[in-house]
Amino acid sequence: MAQVMTEINFDSKQMPQIKAPRVPTTFEEIEVPRVVLDNLMLKQLAAYPKSDVLELTKLIGLNSHIVEEILAGLKRKSLIEVFQADGPSPMQKGLGHIRFGLSEAGSLEADEAFSKDAYLGPAPVSAEQYNKVVVSQDVRLNLISRDDITKALCDVSGSERLIDLLGPAVNSGRALLLYGEAGTGKTYVATRILDSLNSSVFVPYAVYTAGNIVKVLSHQHHKILDDGASSGSLIFEEQFDRRWALCHRPNIQVGGELTMDMLEVNHCDHSRVWMAPLQMMANNGVLIIDDLGRQAVSVDRLLNRWIVPMEHRFDQFVLPNGQQMSIPFILTLAFSTNLAPEDIGDPAFLRRLGYKIEFGPLTEADYLELWSMVCSDKGLDLPEDTLEHLLALHKQRGVSYYPCVPKDLAGISNDIVAFEQSENIVTPTVLSRAWEVYFTAGSKGGSTK
Repeated sequence: MAQVMTEINFDSKQMPQIKAPRVPTTFEEIEVPRVVLDNLMLKQLAAYPKSDVLELTKLIGLNSHIVEEILAGLKRKSLIEVFQADGPSPMQKGLGHIRFGLSEAGSLEADEAFSKDAYLGPAPVSAEQYNKVVVSQDVRLNLISRDDITKALCDVSGSERLIDLLGPAVNSGRALLLYGEAGTGKTYVATRILDSLNSSVFVPYAVYTAGNIVKVLSHQHHKILDDGASSGSLIFEEQFDRRWALCHRPNIQVGGELTMDMLEVNHCDHSRVWMAPLQMMANNGVLIIDDLGRQAVSVDRLLNRWIVPMEHRFDQFVLPNGQQMSIPFILTLAFSTNLAPEDIGDPAFLRRLGYKIEFGPLTEADYLELWSMVCSDKGLDLPEDTLEHLLALHKQRGVSYYPCVPKDLAGISNDIVAFEQSENIVTPTVLSRAWEVYFTAGSKGGSTK
């Protein structure tokens, strides 16, 4: 059954790209096997004993009519028990004050369900529903404009050149390679790409496919704007399916800690919940592979993992039961590296990247403007003689005008004046002290490591 959407009036600051997924009112519309919902309910009652229908409705993300049907089925199987609130008044005889708990047989069933899958949370959506929503939220269907990218890079010094490059790159949906020496602002600019994507997206808490529940929404990677609970309406047409959350577009960044396991369905021994791979969590958003070349896994192996997704815009991975899952690969994939392009991959791979953008030092004018902005933000005065001394230090030491330097040196200068309890002025002396502790003795050409 096709996913049905509904028109919801959201705040203009969180306007989604698509209509909201409609509240399912039948088991057929849920598109998940009844046994999966039964087992999820048993686990909820094991974790939250003696819950009422209202509480269970919030926990499982389905409407109360379906929750009541699930409970009725479990009661017929003698898996749950019904508890009436003590001493009810005539006003407390409604179903909302009846509580449900597991019977002895239900506890055994719940233990069995937990042993197979420890997921707790709103009911999963089907893989078919997930795929359809992800495709409909493709950023290429809602192209960004020059104004969007200009606003996103408004505080990036020397952004004029980048606007002309990044705008078409993001609209293309193709992978990006951001390369250049350390400190040139590659990662910072990559994280600002998300600010140009001026719409929110629906992300499911979990997806069910081929007998498995895969958890997708992560509070580490997703910022929820609306979980559906804010609507006070009892009319289904004025609500959206609470198995989904309206979120900012995902912005996931990983660096040297990246392993191949993070790109597959996996779980930790502690939680026993199967987690979606990073690229699935990043769908409809941005995935940044930072410091490419510093991962424990080889660059060749890591890059080869992306060839099929980049070429065909879908990805496949193996599920816990050995089945395979195919999902859309609809995200902006950005690689950030200090390596030269020819050192990270063969021509066939570089061709698939599409956009390769080099980052370098700032012009002197942009560099000094950035210094003024940073010092102003920190409440530091920056006299003219200090600027002259700064430029002289760069010339004497052969250090280029990298955008990381003002923020770092101003921060150290601020530490110095705070310690000395002196005026908030970056004097030539303070700047020299900051310079000496920031740069290594033999550093040249911008190295600060």
